[in-house]
Amino acid sequence: MRYVIDGSAGCIAPLALSPIDFEIRTITDDEVPGWCGALNTGFLNASGDVDAEVRRPGLFLDRTWAAFAGEAIVATLRTFPTLLTVPGGESVKASAVTAVTTTATYRRQGLATRLIHAELAATVERGEAMSILIAAAWGIYGRFGYGAATEHQTWTVDASVATLRQVPQGSVELVDRDTARAVVAAVYDVHRRGHPGEMTRPERFWDVDLGILRYPSWTEPKAGFHVVARDRDGSVVGVARYEYEEKWEHRIGRSQVKVTMFVSSGPAGDALLWRHLVSIDHIAQVQVEDRGPDELVPWLLTDARHAQPTDRADFLWIRPLDVAQVLAARTYLVSGRIVLEVVDPSGFCGGRYELEGGPDGALCRPSDASPDLTLDISALSSIYLGGYRVRRLAAAGRIDEHASGAVATADAMFRSPVAPWCSTWF
Repeated sequence: MRYVIDGSAGCIAPLALSPIDFEIRTITDDEVPGWCGALNTGFLNASGDVDAEVRRPGLFLDRTWAAFAGEAIVATLRTFPTLLTVPGGESVKASAVTAVTTTATYRRQGLATRLIHAELAATVERGEAMSILIAAAWGIYGRFGYGAATEHQTWTVDASVATLRQVPQGSVELVDRDTARAVVAAVYDVHRRGHPGEMTRPERFWDVDLGILRYPSWTEPKAGFHVVARDRDGSVVGVARYEYEEKWEHRIGRSQVKVTMFVSSGPAGDALLWRHLVSIDHIAQVQVEDRGPDELVPWLLTDARHAQPTDRADFLWIRPLDVAQVLAARTYLVSGRIVLEVVDPSGFCGGRYELEGGPDGALCRPSDASPDLTLDISALSSIYLGGYRVRRLAAAGRIDEHASGAVATADAMFRSPVAPWCSTWF
């Protein structure tokens, strides 16, 4: 019920509204401008459909959803296919959810819920084992079965005093944007394969990140510098893009470098890029966002306190849709067997599963055996990549133990030797 305030009468009276019969479906090519306009409106961007022709080539129309009020699009959601790296190095087919908006005047009418349920059903039909997203707010997506699975943070280094313990072997060279673009995807792919939580990226993502492709409604990117790091054999092991903000105090350089892209294939690339960044003349501070929980930089420095983490927060949320498939896809830190009762209120993948796994692989199948643990699908989502500990969720009441020692067994199994991390905004 909505209400109207009658100031002359000094009262609040109910306002009768005609119910709206919303239509939920994917869009056609002719509806791309309207969908893009609704997307901008939902994100409180008043530029209308100006991004339509730039966005069009990146849209999968059969995965681009809208809620229609008559002919008007009033809520949006889209997905794209990706591969998510899981512990052990295998990849799982996933549907990446993004562009979830509702026009302000149509909120609280269940449109996002209907869009998400429609897409989850479509994901199952396509045979993708998992749905993933970045949650704008913690309280929204747990009720759909998603759970926070990775974290990221910002690292700020006091470049006026920071030095590396060792001089890394290799070189770093300034290059133009096109040279950086030509090599960055390959470097990222090496990194992705070794880090659970990372995902394959559409090629256009690199063009957007480097300013080659720009949405008209976005702010013009600031000019930046590009560097490529090579190891002692000449192989490219790192690529970075950074912006410079000049500042002087009493004729002493207090300028800042803000890194907008930092991609390396491993520790050698990390060390080479960090050494370059902290060695730039007149720089007092280097800031790099979206780094993983096990960042190397404090351990590369002679004094780890010269690097400080801030803004640590959840990042990637996942939602299994085929429990047996995703549990069998990853490896486990220690060998063990456990029976899980998975509760899925949405009805996609609830049931009892027997998991037997270890460092060399795993098997998972439906089971009639008595459960060792009971957990809802969002709790399974959070422990799946190893980013959140089984024992912590059990202590918080998110996992129920039925067999003595089952929490300890699962806690040891689900840990990942590499901290899960997603560095891709989508």
